[in-house]
Amino acid sequence: MTIDAQWVLLPTGQRSSGEWIDDTLKLRVEEAQLTERTPLVAEFPRQRVEVIRGSNDAQVSDLFYMRGWTDGLPIVPPTIGRVEHMLRYSMQPAETIIGTLDPLQGVATVEKIAVNAVMAGCEPFYLPVVIAAVEAIVEPEFNLRGVQTTDENVAPLLVVTGPIVEHLNINASYGALGPGWKANATIGRAVRLIMNNIGGGWPGAVSFAGLGQPGRYTMCLAENAAENPWEPLHVEQGLDADVSAVTVRRAETALNVTGGLAEIASVMGSAASLFAIYHNGVVSVALAPAVAKQLASQGFSKADVKRQLWETGRLDSQMWRRSWLHKDLAEVNQWPDWVVEAAEGGSIPAVQDPDDITLFVAGGTIPIAQHVYFPSWGFPPCRIVKPISLPADWNNLRESDQEVN
Repeated sequence: MTIDAQWVLLPTGQRSSGEWIDDTLKLRVEEAQLTERTPLVAEFPRQRVEVIRGSNDAQVSDLFYMRGWTDGLPIVPPTIGRVEHMLRYSMQPAETIIGTLDPLQGVATVEKIAVNAVMAGCEPFYLPVVIAAVEAIVEPEFNLRGVQTTDENVAPLLVVTGPIVEHLNINASYGALGPGWKANATIGRAVRLIMNNIGGGWPGAVSFAGLGQPGRYTMCLAENAAENPWEPLHVEQGLDADVSAVTVRRAETALNVTGGLAEIASVMGSAASLFAIYHNGVVSVALAPAVAKQLASQGFSKADVKRQLWETGRLDSQMWRRSWLHKDLAEVNQWPDWVVEAAEGGSIPAVQDPDDITLFVAGGTIPIAQHVYFPSWGFPPCRIVKPISLPADWNNLRESDQEVN
């Protein structure tokens, strides 16, 4: 059914000078010969609100796609009503600036973040998590410019912890990195749309990831608090247990590992860790609940597990010397001193220090344990934790919205 008109808020970014990033993107699109993909790039009214007449949701989605504002999947039109509803869940006014997103320096206001979150399909009460994630990726150590422009396939990894996980039904168990959970799918998707629409990370025009990866749609999951025998991830990083938080780091990919610590270590001690080694990276391991409980029952602390992975997950020095990264890209004097020193001893750990392994428990309780290793890319070392700020009446707002749904 076609309706008379939809009043939508524009998701795209403006620099602090007022310039629209789409004007730069149009030049990049033309240089890359991608105009067939985005034939309407930079063709929109230069104003906050656009009235799209005689359209339904699918037509708005198609229009935004041709302007380059989607990830290729259908979006929810960010109408004034939907965005205003979502903004009720922010502690900050709509015009508050959360940060400037590289590489094209679009200003991320609370309202712009909410617009993209609506487009991603987020429930209104997901907004505080999305804002916290954006606060993380604009931190200098995340190196958003590098993430957006590299030819590697790196993407933000979002791990949500604390009471909000249960409230929002963020999946931490079976299929936590897969389809089927709205929060996991749409929170991560919102961050990607924000990176593209406000930061300008368009594939092929600004972002040159050689092949990409599914995690560049969304890579969001929660820590499995019910099955975690150790302290929560955000507590380990200095926050109180009753706080909710999102921990963000750069992940080059997600590698499934079946077995125990020995199998995880074997993957860590492979070419998959080369960029983490080269850049002094911080890697992540999602440890299956069955193995975590077994290790805890044997007296292992989380620090013990990380140290064992650090000691046994090592790359053979000869493999390092034969690697493409060593032979063709980086001379010996470009590698960190600790890498060269370790290589002389015969093997190189995946990270400089055991604490550079971000360890958390996630996944289902199956006896054949499935873990995930997330190697790192880029510099500087990156593991950013942001508390999730909730308005005072958040519980009442959420309950009233859930009753309506």
